[in-house]
Amino acid sequence: MRAEIYHLNPELIDLLERASHAPALRNDFYTKWIRGPLGPSEVEVFAANYFARTRHTSAMVAYTLLALDDVEAKTEISKNLFSEFGNGNPQKAHINLLIDYLLDLLGRLRGRKCSVEEFNSLPILPTTTEFTKRQHSLYQPGPHSMDRCRVLGAHLAQEWIAYPMLVQLYEGARNYQYLYQDLDEFHEECEYFYTHIGESEKSHREQALFAAGRACQSSSDHDARLDSARAFLEITANFWDGLALAMQSRRTGP
Repeated sequence: MRAEIYHLNPELIDLLERASHAPALRNDFYTKWIRGPLGPSEVEVFAANYFARTRHTSAMVAYTLLALDDVEAKTEISKNLFSEFGNGNPQKAHINLLIDYLLDLLGRLRGRKCSVEEFNSLPILPTTTEFTKRQHSLYQPGPHSMDRCRVLGAHLAQEWIAYPMLVQLYEGARNYQYLYQDLDEFHEECEYFYTHIGESEKSHREQALFAAGRACQSSSDHDARLDSARAFLEITANFWDGLALAMQSRRTGP
């Protein structure tokens, strides 16, 4: 990543380059998830809260699009939004691929089908609710350039960590291959992961970099973008920490 291409301030470049070793991507949740298969109650905690965290992603991309004035930057983010909605195919919309995967996984772990109604009744953690609240505040559009750059900073951080996040989630998903009849069936049910780690997230990262560099030029814009990116990484780390603690309590019991 070269600053002269994307017009990123050195502090932001440093923050992004260190993200792969920061708590947003290196934490107890990922360690537990990748180490081996978990019980149904622990996976329920993950499934309900990861879905609650992720279901607003397309809205955040839309907020990013609305925050922009520059046509070229808007064009790049519109590609991201189109991708989120399955490139025009609702069955391939990312949120639909996710819920299909989670319902199937929970059904296999329980030995019975998990309905959408049952899934929606699963409890959501306070840390997940707090993540959603703070995420929306970071993405809230406003009339000033600093507001725009706040949105773009959050969006850049989200897209920057999305690819390694999905890679780690997929590595953990492989622990449940034993639930499937064969590898063909397993891979067929993992389309959510392949859509992201194949091309989508790498493209989304480039689109976010372009827009963040294109729309934020002044020193105050740079500061707003940096502060927002840092805040998004912080709330992401808090989300995963809350998830890890709740899953641990399910494992140990009262």
